[in-house]
Amino acid sequence: MHALLAFLARPEGGTAKISREWAEASDWFVLFTLGTLLFLLGAFAMWAWLIWRRTTKPEPHVKLLMELEEEETERETRAPASREEPEPKAPWEQSPDWWKKADD
Repeated sequence: MHALLAFLARPEGGTAKISREWAEASDWFVLFTLGTLLFLLGAFAMWAWLIWRRTTKPEPHVKLLMELEEEETERETRAPASREEPEPKAPWEQSPDWWKKADD
């Protein structure tokens, strides 16, 4: 063991004596921690893969809904440009230049 690490473990110098049970428990703790870490990394990788697959290859009913939404969006963007006739007015509304008209 490096001298600095030995000093941190035991200020008077030398190596710290630990029992066999503690050493075995610390080994199992490290293995359990590594196993948990690998499991979580695998779960996140699977989750990311599922999200990627759903966006690239959606199910048929979801694909149909997406196409309908795209068509509606295209229709909304084209509608104002192609609409040249004014909207129908309510009976109580007057034209904007009503005051210019001469009453004969």
